Amino acid sequence: MTRGTALAWISLAIVYLVWGSTYLGIRVAVTTIPPYLMTGTRFLIAGTLLFGLQWLAAKERPALPRPAELLRIAIVAVSLIVVGNGLLCLAETRVESGTSALLLASTPIWMLLLDAMLARKAPAAPAVGGVLLGTAGIALLVGKGAGHADLLFAGVIMIASISWAAGSIYARSSEHRPLTAPLEMTLGGAISVVVGLLLGEASHLRIAAISAPSLWGMLWLITAGAMLGYSAYAYAVRTLPTSTVATYGYVNPVVAVILGALLLHEPVTWNIVAGGAAVIASVVLILVGSAPVTRRDRASSSP
Repeated sequence: MTRGTALAWISLAIVYLVWGSTYLGIRVAVTTIPPYLMTGTRFLIAGTLLFGLQWLAAKERPALPRPAELLRIAIVAVSLIVVGNGLLCLAETRVESGTSALLLASTPIWMLLLDAMLARKAPAAPAVGGVLLGTAGIALLVGKGAGHADLLFAGVIMIASISWAAGSIYARSSEHRPLTAPLEMTLGGAISVVVGLLLGEASHLRIAAISAPSLWGMLWLITAGAMLGYSAYAYAVRTLPTSTVATYGYVNPVVAVILGALLLHEPVTWNIVAGGAAVIASVVLILVGSAPVTRRDRASSSP
């Protein structure tokens, strides 16, 4: 195993463990901080800090991206951070963290279907069955008894899921460079702040009313979720096969539901269990059925 391959698997393991907790962090943070201002500030701080650390720690100053590379970084930043993460934060003002994670478990479905479309090869029968099963699971999650996961906010999370998947697939068109992740975070954070201001979130922000749990949740999102987790994802998605990276989508919900139930006492109803199991099973079916498609993925490269 090369150094690059080992680092890619370590990065994916970090995503497995850390990102399951970010749903809880978001849920706590947005209770007293408007969602787009929260996620924008989070990524702006994380990206700036990480950029500075990488710049100072580098033996040789890393090359800044050319205009074409900067455009790709901007597209990924908007897809993943502004739309993908921003809409998730917006939805979590109404949807429990565990339910949000289970709904977002459909992301690997979109990743592999988009990958199949780019490969111009129809998904295998197990993958088609997985899509149908996943659709049924999502229907259960937005049905009666799913907490605050009403149809509108479930739809918002689905849009976030599709955007995240599209951005992840698009990111694979470029190689990972040292400053890629911090620039994506900084740019995505800045745009998210602008979106928050345009949505009028500034009028709902009360500095004195921000709770200690929200601040701790945001601190966790800045350090573990963004600086560590997002950087790890940015590397893994560019170096490991799509089907492998997509597996994070059914590991994270398990962590999120457990943490939500233990720390926030979120209800675990029958439809959450049944719907979540259906979504996760559908992802597994799609991964199995799409394995031949992802063989075209390039081999891992050393950083």
